[in-house]
Amino acid sequence: MISLNEDLKYDTFKYFLECYFNPSANYEELETLVKEFRLTEESKYRQKLQQELEQILQLDHWDDIQEFVRKHAMRKMNSDRLTWFIRTILHNLNQS
Repeated sequence: MISLNEDLKYDTFKYFLECYFNPSANYEELETLVKEFRLTEESKYRQKLQQELEQILQLDHWDDIQEFVRKHAMRKMNSDRLTWFIRTILHNLNQS
């Protein structure tokens, strides 16, 4: 089982949650926030976020991921909402 308490393991996702999708943001802004991230952050950070999110989807440990998001974004999401959230970020991260 993975430990998402190791913040450095998902440091770019943590950064995105704390700096872009912080408690003042709403879900309707998600695509805009990902676009802002994509346009302002260096390529290596965009790639790292993509890798981290793809890994999270593959590992499928939703309880740990829910706790990680609750801790760093101050949001409670069920596994369906969380899957949508991660897939939406990934989709918009890859737009040109």
